[in-house]
Amino acid sequence: MLKKMINSARIAFDIIPIDPLLIKSGQATVGGVDMSFVRTYRFGEKDEPFIPGSSLKGMIRSYSEKICRSLKDNPVPVCLPYIKPKEEGEGEAHQASCGLIFEKYKKDYDVKTIPSRDIYNLSCAACRLFGSHGFIGRFAASDAYLTEEFKKTGRPLLEIRDGVAIDRLTGGAAPGAKYDLEVLTRGEFGTSLEIRNFERWQLGLTGLVLRDMEEGLVRLGFGKSRGLGKFKINIKEFKITYYNRKISHLCGLPVFCSEEENNAYGFFAETGETEPLPEPEIKGLRYEYDIKSNWKTVLTPAVDDLVKYIEATDWPGPLENFLERRR
Repeated sequence: MLKKMINSARIAFDIIPIDPLLIKSGQATVGGVDMSFVRTYRFGEKDEPFIPGSSLKGMIRSYSEKICRSLKDNPVPVCLPYIKPKEEGEGEAHQASCGLIFEKYKKDYDVKTIPSRDIYNLSCAACRLFGSHGFIGRFAASDAYLTEEFKKTGRPLLEIRDGVAIDRLTGGAAPGAKYDLEVLTRGEFGTSLEIRNFERWQLGLTGLVLRDMEEGLVRLGFGKSRGLGKFKINIKEFKITYYNRKISHLCGLPVFCSEEENNAYGFFAETGETEPLPEPEIKGLRYEYDIKSNWKTVLTPAVDDLVKYIEATDWPGPLENFLERRR
């Protein structure tokens, strides 16, 4: 289904740290801090801090999974992407990674590929949107760089802070357990998200995460339980695009696909109509709808779709039945 263009959503926003922020570089340092902030040499400029798109996508996926889990307890509607099949621990039953299950299936039965429609249909809610092993997903996050507006008025401020492990017996500092952190306390980063060929409930899920990010309820990076990572966002752009078609209301893939495609991919039928979209800006075959001013209202039916989709899904039942049929 990603081989053709039907619709897409693009959200651009600025990230403003509230608490100190640390995205670890993973690079070894000689004589420097133990945990340094990741940097880039973009466009040949001197090194500057940035936030990798992979960190943003991971944070948004993790928070989205928590939302889905809050909507349904049994069966749990999303997998644990790091859990291998047959290695689930206590409280992790029937939550093995969709992608790792498919990888094991191909290895066990010497299958080279599984049709993308089957992977999508059998995957959990999170993997349908964000992807898994061998499945690209519909969601992409760009790296977040310092905004030009911020660089005109100031410089990012990085500070070195001491950290120490606590001895659980004495309650004091554990000997030899001191480490240094390089945290960012001032800076503004610009980034964008793109969702291509979306179902409407997927926009609803993304919208819930964006709401909480606006209100500073989501944390990012290292040390989230130690007072680091709190931030807020300022949405600069929110556009919905449809290709070679003009529409009046927000709608997703099920509206534009055949009954055969809906059944093959397991698309969820939309449950209500949104408020009318504004007049589009026509750019060749693209019809772009700017919903920045009222995106929360426009996405309200999409959130309703999400709730009803999670209530209706019986994942991982279909995936487990698929594996059993092969045996």
